[in-house]
Amino acid sequence: MDHNFENNANNTENTTENTTSVPVTPPTNNTQNTPPVSNPYNTYYSGGQYMPYGSYNRPVTPKPEAPKKSSKGKKTGLIIAVVIICVCFLISVGIIVGTLVSGGSNNKNTGDDTQLNLIEGIVGNEDEVVTDGEKLSAKQIYKKVHESSVGILVYSSNQQRVYSEGTGIVMSTNSDNTVTYIITCAHVIDVKNPKIIVQTADGTQYDGTVVGVDAKTDIGVVRVSSTDLKSAEFADSSSVEVGDTVYAIGNPGGMQFFGSFTNGMVSAIGRPVDSPVGYEVACIQHTAPINPGNSGGALVNEYGQVIGINSSKIASEDYEGMGFAVPSATVKEIVDELIKNGVVTNRPVLGVNVALSSQSQVYSIIVKVNNLPTGSVIIDTIMNGSDLKNKGVKEGDMIIKVNGEDMETQDVLLDAIEKSKVGDTITLTICRVDSEYNISTFDVDVKLVDDSSVSEPETETPEYDFDYGFNFPFGE
Repeated sequence: MDHNFENNANNTENTTENTTSVPVTPPTNNTQNTPPVSNPYNTYYSGGQYMPYGSYNRPVTPKPEAPKKSSKGKKTGLIIAVVIICVCFLISVGIIVGTLVSGGSNNKNTGDDTQLNLIEGIVGNEDEVVTDGEKLSAKQIYKKVHESSVGILVYSSNQQRVYSEGTGIVMSTNSDNTVTYIITCAHVIDVKNPKIIVQTADGTQYDGTVVGVDAKTDIGVVRVSSTDLKSAEFADSSSVEVGDTVYAIGNPGGMQFFGSFTNGMVSAIGRPVDSPVGYEVACIQHTAPINPGNSGGALVNEYGQVIGINSSKIASEDYEGMGFAVPSATVKEIVDELIKNGVVTNRPVLGVNVALSSQSQVYSIIVKVNNLPTGSVIIDTIMNGSDLKNKGVKEGDMIIKVNGEDMETQDVLLDAIEKSKVGDTITLTICRVDSEYNISTFDVDVKLVDDSSVSEPETETPEYDFDYGFNFPFGE
């Protein structure tokens, strides 16, 4: 944390301050049976931050949650236990802690303009069964896609054991016809210094290299130095409708059940689901059975064409038959960027990690007593590279308005960012709480920055505790 910005809001350019003295009684020790608030979105990367890379989360219900070894995580209220279809069959190590630097990826411009080709309408490959838009039988669909579905094995850096096992779908070769690209889920391969093995349906194994990962959409790309793999056919997911029959192919439980093939139907389209790092993705909801290990596998239409990448499902006694796939239209946008640049570029972010004020006992009281917007959020971390570093804003402050609009819901901030471009300026109204629980407010104009330009600051002891208040006074 940069302490140089402490108590300097009055001296900051483009700031105006109002102070209100409203005493708030801090909670006493007899309230400490209430567990300290934890970030409700930090579900996959244990030990990670709330929204790495500075994205801002729009909570949805139910929300994907990290799979745990032989147990199902549970959340209170409307947040249902949801398991990321984690590849990770996690043979003996529980959950894998991923890194957002994508170990194995160069994360630099490769200059490769290879793109994912989405077929508009129904057109079959000339060497395949489907012609003239004829729907295929389940047997024909399996025959068409099973050789394009591969296994992804991720070994530890010392290569002595398999850390995780997942699924991938063969995309295509590059323009030089020297390598083949394979699409999978980011959480399958986003491990520091991984050794990747790609296994085909006939048992052949290839060394794989991580091209790039996008944790926010949970999409990753691997390449192998071979052109012997069979490419799948991809269709534009914009043509998908509720009620369509769909099929899923993948490796539930890992290589032991390689190439398992199931079917179901589309239950909803554009369903908002949070990715492991809290970024909302509009997914295809479907009923085709999927399990841990199916991550990165294909969701296929009745013509044997890939329309989505299976990413998550709800795993709860109260829910059944609810799987989610990232639509192929979204996959194309991400994959094309990863192949060319190693990262997704030109994605605007504020560059902060936040938590809901309602998740803190003290802050929720402050919001209520001062009649602040109920969707106000607490700034937990200001990223390196964020324009807020220069605005006198600090951790523990609340964002209560965006462009003059009250934060009645946290969507106000997210929508403002999503509608903007890198370099655009938004105005935040900041609320600061002092050691006497008095509040002051001021406005700051802040530029949105490129997602790839921000990074986590070095860990420091926080100046406040979300549930019990401040560890020491902010002000003098």
